[in-house]
Amino acid sequence: MSARVAGMMTETPSAETRNGLIDGDRTVPPSSNLRTVLAADLYAMVPELKEDIQLQPREGETVSFLLARLRSSTTPEEAVTMAAYAFQPRIAVWWAHECVTTMREHLTPVDHQLLELIGAWAHDPSDANRREIYDIALQAPSKTPGVWLGLATGASGGGRRDEPIDLSTPRAINAGVLSCLARGGLQQRSINLARFITLAQTLVGD
Repeated sequence: MSARVAGMMTETPSAETRNGLIDGDRTVPPSSNLRTVLAADLYAMVPELKEDIQLQPREGETVSFLLARLRSSTTPEEAVTMAAYAFQPRIAVWWAHECVTTMREHLTPVDHQLLELIGAWAHDPSDANRREIYDIALQAPSKTPGVWLGLATGASGGGRRDEPIDLSTPRAINAGVLSCLARGGLQQRSINLARFITLAQTLVGD
């Protein structure tokens, strides 16, 4: 791991509190950050990916290889979208939190409040913490990056019956990270994007 990536990361949520994922006859171990290892399996699991990412997986291609291929494509922003879908929900929220936190100077006071709460929730994912974050995000006057991540956190627990929007956690994460990226200006865009993708690749592993 590079020193720059290591410097932007807080402690990863502990493996003991992650949930394993059963996929047919295969089980992704509880310690895995990913929903599934093979990219084609992920596309089958979440059909929205075909709408949100133009590049399609190759036969036998892993999420790690597809993420690298997206990074070197003409639309590297799709690597952010892939990460939002590929990680298990709480890890995806935590990854997005780490990305957005590196651009604090472009965020609102509400964003700062939500980021602090989201960081705590990633390590203590109680329903009470999730609802507090969700309520603040729902009442926010505009959908800024931290608010998007707050909505993603709320949706990660199944949402609430009175939820006024129909939004999945991956799409909210994608919106939050990409909207934050846009705030940094064109000169810093490629640098920030590379940083975000590198962190995602670190979490994905080989």
